[in-house]
Amino acid sequence: MSCNFYQIGGFQPHIQWSDYSFNYHCVCHVNLWPSRWQAGRGYNDDKKLVEEIAGRNSPLWPQQGEPIELVLGIKRIGTSHLLLSERQVRDLARAYKQPFPRRSVHASEFESLSPIYFHNREEFEQTFGRLKIKYIKGRKPWDNSQENKAFSTSEYHPERGAFEHGRLFYRILGGRGRIDSEKFNLHDLSWADSVQIYSFSISLRSPDTRPSQDRINRPIALDCGLAQAAFDLSYREASAIHYSSYNNRVLGAGSPKLPFEHGETEELDDMTLSARLRDFFSARIHECSPGGSKPIILLVHNEIVSMNMLKNCGVDTSSWKSGLRDLVHFSVPQDYRHDRRRRDEPRYRDDRYERGGYNGITERSLSPRPSASTSQLRYDSPPPRRTSFAPVYVVDIKTYYTTLMQATTASESVNAIAGPLGLDLVDIKGWCAGNDAVTMLKIWHAMVSGPSINEQRELRMKNRDPRVRAAKVAATYTGTSGNNSDFDPTTITLPMQEEINHDDSDYGESSGSDD
Repeated sequence: MSCNFYQIGGFQPHIQWSDYSFNYHCVCHVNLWPSRWQAGRGYNDDKKLVEEIAGRNSPLWPQQGEPIELVLGIKRIGTSHLLLSERQVRDLARAYKQPFPRRSVHASEFESLSPIYFHNREEFEQTFGRLKIKYIKGRKPWDNSQENKAFSTSEYHPERGAFEHGRLFYRILGGRGRIDSEKFNLHDLSWADSVQIYSFSISLRSPDTRPSQDRINRPIALDCGLAQAAFDLSYREASAIHYSSYNNRVLGAGSPKLPFEHGETEELDDMTLSARLRDFFSARIHECSPGGSKPIILLVHNEIVSMNMLKNCGVDTSSWKSGLRDLVHFSVPQDYRHDRRRRDEPRYRDDRYERGGYNGITERSLSPRPSASTSQLRYDSPPPRRTSFAPVYVVDIKTYYTTLMQATTASESVNAIAGPLGLDLVDIKGWCAGNDAVTMLKIWHAMVSGPSINEQRELRMKNRDPRVRAAKVAATYTGTSGNNSDFDPTTITLPMQEEINHDDSDYGESSGSDD
């Protein structure tokens, strides 16, 4: 399996179509920019590249009128990059009789690798244009593109990649047998047929005048809810559970208490409620434990508070993982990930080029030489196969929402998020954790079933009315079809939080001031 990708467009691309084909940027030091850019003639090359990638005669078009599927790579600092797989580059090189590029980027350079779809040339050209660099005379080039200029710093933004992990996860579930594992660096999908998806919700006391540290570490829950999702993330009927706290029955949450709509409410004292939660998770983790191949996905709203609630109830979360990265793109050993030869160099390299340097490289010499002996070529080896999974992978829908909309306000409750996403909950005023647990499944589905994070935010922000905005997203974006199953993962029906470390069972300390 190849772990290398080839960037098109944007900052320091690996492929730039021009009169002299894959130009010197494919082999030279990244700071040596082609003279064509300095002469201001990059636009014509861009136009040709757009045509070759997404024009009518592009070899990248699949059968049956489906859209072109490229790879969206998001780096750890949050920047977005359009990538081609090695197979796609070979198809293009063969179709247009071009030499194969000598530089590539390793999958380990990205926080996420996920699908991005283009239904016509215009869609691709629009995205390609937002990644275009503005070259300023006398200044060293940097990624000042419309898409990435806000993230071109050393700051770590894992939440953007985490959002795309959700999109990839959704398509893996719906595209079993159809998703290209190699294309997205998916080494192990043995979990896809047995993964279980749950949501856990709590209603917190409000107002809570305790210091913020206490509110985070020892949340006062009035009730809690649990629900299970089907493979398409829809609510599995009769799976929802609602427990109400007898000890906190006289406390409020700042709005009316609502009836549980999906079953019967059980009022329990705190000791019994804690025991029920421990039994719920221990039974399901034990059921999934043989072979370690049946992980659980747990949706929450505000991960730190939710995990502290479970910890205080005696649920062992010490081996749980935050996010889906280690599930869909599992971590490889340090010595493999940090091997610069494997990470930075192309899939194969002719040592004769290294000995001779790059001086005098010609267009002809850029092409791989089939006559080179195998002793002169080095190959990537696949990362080792994992033998077990974490029992639970925790997904924070609040972080997903604030990352998508680039806003930290209007996300303090499940219903506050549901409204802007166009779900039919805009007028609900009240609290019930059981109902919220079901709503959380709908919220996550609305986000991960849609287009990529940048496209989706733009579509959702075009109109302030949530229902109209959701309708526009649904009407604008239609993904691939042709899957024999009833569940089509790429057809949507849509009606910065701090980094979290799960290695420690204590889910965080607050550095903020009291509210």
